[in-house]
Amino acid sequence: MRLDLQVKLTTIDLVRATAWLSLTETLGWQGILEGLTRYDLWRFESPDADLAAFRAALDVELERTSSYYNPNKQAREFLTENTLGDGRRLALADTRPRPEQPEGDLWRALVWVTDEGGERPDLLRASGAQLRARGVNLTSVRTGTLWDIRLHAQDEAHARGFVAGLALSRDRRKGLLLNPHYQEGHLLKLEAVSRATMEA
Repeated sequence: MRLDLQVKLTTIDLVRATAWLSLTETLGWQGILEGLTRYDLWRFESPDADLAAFRAALDVELERTSSYYNPNKQAREFLTENTLGDGRRLALADTRPRPEQPEGDLWRALVWVTDEGGERPDLLRASGAQLRARGVNLTSVRTGTLWDIRLHAQDEAHARGFVAGLALSRDRRKGLLLNPHYQEGHLLKLEAVSRATMEA
């Protein structure tokens, strides 16, 4: 059983703002990139836990410690079971060069960026002890940055290639959101969407 926790700043996100300006004004994605949102994504695993009991125990733990989110400036939300899969790892071979102008449909991509897999053994020990007292065996805690990317592409293959192209840093003029030398990026979701859906 896995529970995904999405955490978002309720204040101005300067990291997201800087990334947006760099991508659109310096790296040339203006007009092609329609939207960019940043979250923290936490993944908790317990192999044999009941979903309701697992979530209830985590709710208590999230209010006990500030390790996962700060309620003074962040909002948290458990994602519906199986909303996000394990995804496909982004590779340099996937990248496509930035197109000269926007074309095609609007696509939404969710890219999870982790430092060397995102494992947090320190939090697994601390929270694991707390959850065991509530009858839940916590076996894994991982974290990373979840980028919600909206861009134009003519089809799914081009959308996947553009996402990899703007995400994977290859040099100072190519890619920004992850450094493949020590980070991993997984494309957790890719779907064509209408503008009305994105604005809802």
